Amino acid sequence: MKLISLSALLLAATLLASAKAAPIPSKATANFVALPTISMTGEKVDIAAQKGWRVVYFWSQDCPCVRDCERLSLVHLAEKYKDKVKFYAVESNAPDLAGNRQALEANIAIHHLPYPVLLDPNHAVADALQAVSTPQTFLINPDNKIVFQGAPDDSLEFKSRTGRPGITRAYLADALSQSLAGQPVQMPLVKSVGCGIVRD
Repeated sequence: MKLISLSALLLAATLLASAKAAPIPSKATANFVALPTISMTGEKVDIAAQKGWRVVYFWSQDCPCVRDCERLSLVHLAEKYKDKVKFYAVESNAPDLAGNRQALEANIAIHHLPYPVLLDPNHAVADALQAVSTPQTFLINPDNKIVFQGAPDDSLEFKSRTGRPGITRAYLADALSQSLAGQPVQMPLVKSVGCGIVRD
């Protein structure tokens, strides 16, 4: 497991103090359409061009934090908000992308996710969103502003404390509920924990 870097934590603390929605970095806003992000069928997907609310989180086939957050938060929320929010898992981890493609596809299929897993072979999406770990999560509003980012829940801390899966804090669920009700997100930035995203 790898915690977010100290510099990223300091940046998060500064942004949290501002209590404002953080815009997607200009690189991401301008270049999402050109990012080499593709579906498992080879179709190019421009996340920023999609209308409405979107949840993007970073995925890895070997990260236990991803599995727990999917089981305890992400899949349930995707089903609950399927008519209001688009969910995307993004695979940016170099070891996964460099491995056997058929094995990766089989691993993805096992989890029966109700949303696509997109491939980010050049880490362009991870770089644009300054993502450092899986399953770091971003809630993006219809104006392409990030209104929440960080761990989707506290399942890692819960398991470390109790030895079993569970959550006591549902950060993404709260952010979605507040946002879709037209309210500001009370906790827009949460420390991202999990497995580090390995770039080339």
